[in-house]
Amino acid sequence: MTEDEVFDEAVEVALEAPPGEREALRAVLRDAKPWIVASARAHHDRYAKLRGRNLRALALARIAARRPFLWRCVLLVVVPVTDCVFWSLLFKYGVNGDPALPVGRNAAIAAGIAALVLGVSYLTVIGRTVAWFWGVLGLSCITLTALIVNLAAVFVWPWPWVLATAPLGLGLMWGAGMLIEVTTAVLPPAMIAGRTAATDQALREWRSAMLYDGVLPALRAELGGTRIVPGTELRFDDARNLHRGGSLISHQPVPAGRELADLVDSLDGGSFALAGPRGSGKTNLLRAFCRGAYRRRGQAADLSVLVAAPVDYVPREFVLHLYAQTCHAVLAHLRESAPKIVWRRRHDGRVQLAKAAQRGLRDIAYVQTLTGETSGKFGFRGAELAYKRATSLTGRPPTYPEVVDDFRTFVRDVARTLDPVRVVIAIDEIDRIGAGEPARRFLNEIKAVFDVPGCYYLMSVSTEAQHDFELAGMGLRSVFDSSFDEVVRVDYLDFQLARGLISRSVEGLPEVFVALAYAFSGGLARQLSRSARAIVRQPRGSALAAVTEKLVADELDRVCKTTGDALTALDDRDGVTKLLRVLADPDPDLHVLRDRVQGAYSKEHTAIGDLADRAAARIAFLAAVRDHFTDLTEVVPAQVDALARARRYAGSNPATGLALLEEFSSASTARPAPERSPR
Repeated sequence: MTEDEVFDEAVEVALEAPPGEREALRAVLRDAKPWIVASARAHHDRYAKLRGRNLRALALARIAARRPFLWRCVLLVVVPVTDCVFWSLLFKYGVNGDPALPVGRNAAIAAGIAALVLGVSYLTVIGRTVAWFWGVLGLSCITLTALIVNLAAVFVWPWPWVLATAPLGLGLMWGAGMLIEVTTAVLPPAMIAGRTAATDQALREWRSAMLYDGVLPALRAELGGTRIVPGTELRFDDARNLHRGGSLISHQPVPAGRELADLVDSLDGGSFALAGPRGSGKTNLLRAFCRGAYRRRGQAADLSVLVAAPVDYVPREFVLHLYAQTCHAVLAHLRESAPKIVWRRRHDGRVQLAKAAQRGLRDIAYVQTLTGETSGKFGFRGAELAYKRATSLTGRPPTYPEVVDDFRTFVRDVARTLDPVRVVIAIDEIDRIGAGEPARRFLNEIKAVFDVPGCYYLMSVSTEAQHDFELAGMGLRSVFDSSFDEVVRVDYLDFQLARGLISRSVEGLPEVFVALAYAFSGGLARQLSRSARAIVRQPRGSALAAVTEKLVADELDRVCKTTGDALTALDDRDGVTKLLRVLADPDPDLHVLRDRVQGAYSKEHTAIGDLADRAAARIAFLAAVRDHFTDLTEVVPAQVDALARARRYAGSNPATGLALLEEFSSASTARPAPERSPR
């Protein structure tokens, strides 16, 4: 089946369930088709790999499946009996000239055996295997007959007979080969039944993934963005997708992805950076882009490579790894598209490209050693003179500039040969190398492979890279400015995007619980999934106040324990002991606890003071959450956005976080936070 057929089938199944305007929802799903197809890409690739057969034979097999009994009669009765009659007549009148050869009796015996095999073919795998061997035997006789006739025409008959019999013989052999493929599809023997079953299972998994990983999440996201689920009791229908990793369900289409897609569409190659805080969804965005989720309708699928930047790296080794992964991706792409390009004029170029990829993998894996030897011997009347010379050539590993040049040449050839297919190379987790000099050194050493026409490099970097890139406009140039054509910021989620993301993974979750998860996440996509998982783990039917209290208690326990662990590594005994006593026995009133934490250490600008301020800001956030959500019945997006923004600053900049919390508390009906600010 094709992607369009599987997609249309999944859409029809999905639109049976939700009410509303079907045509409008169908239009929404058509617009989201690239995303939906990308979500099931891995299952499609597995099915395409297992299917690996001749497309013409598959077309004949589909035709045969419409009238299986008729085709079984042709393959198991008509063909073998015809072969038997032909060979009987040949031996009677052509080979031995025996008029007593019982042609009719032999044909009757063959017909009886064929009828028996036809009946056996409906019995289990063993019966199908016996019938398959019988059908292949009959078709092999056709091939053998055509071959004998062609040979006889070449060696015995006059040359005009060759012109007459050669096309007929070749046609018979080709047709017999196609019918053998049909026999294998209609009557799979035991040795092929397992492969066929695996292909059918892969097709079912692809259909299921298209429906449950693509169509239904996209439909829920659309409905979740327009329909609010009321109620303050915890209820939901299905939350299994929250616990699945590596799926595009965990990524909500964001403006940064669309901005990146527009940049890639408008430029003929380049290098682009995704900048944003850790946990904002840069990895998921890169994965979604490489799978084609942001591809325009009708656009050719990209040849994409996604690798992770190493923490401790050697530039030459990393470029070799990138080279090898690109070679593997090119070979996989050519294997998948091979049946579609057999009759194209560019086929020769693709063959050369496949050879270049195989040669690249060989050169990466091995160092060649060539040995040659020349010897000679001459003798005359007992005297001998011998000569021997040996030459050994050992290849050396290519230098880093040579590796870079080979890789750039290969990528350029790939882009030219596969045009309009784009080459997308994504390097993830450069921010994991570290901020500052390590990341700059890494970019300085690998940017030599950039700037290839038709090739697009996408990288996830830290927010520092974006700051350096933007400061370049003021004359402060850096390696980030010289490495990237554009830097796209992956920002925090707002409440609307967070609601769409949770709707993809959880069906029917009331909006107040979505707001609670969003407030705890601070707008980070990764933390949003964690908070949602913590919520759905609570007993169904729990009240919002009880769920809020549980999440606040768990977070408070983590704050106290992590702060206590950090305090034990410090030297100030008195300050550490006093603060540890407060954290070991936290006051139930979080506003009082915040005052006690800040009052436990009076000195300024010390490590203990910084830890106390961070703990106080996080405790103040928990107090604001408990006050706001305990009696909440209707969500105001602006208030939840303000609370999530305060959560972001509470751990990194306590002064700003507390200021935002005080503004939030004074603007709401909750109890105001204390006025004391951290040092």
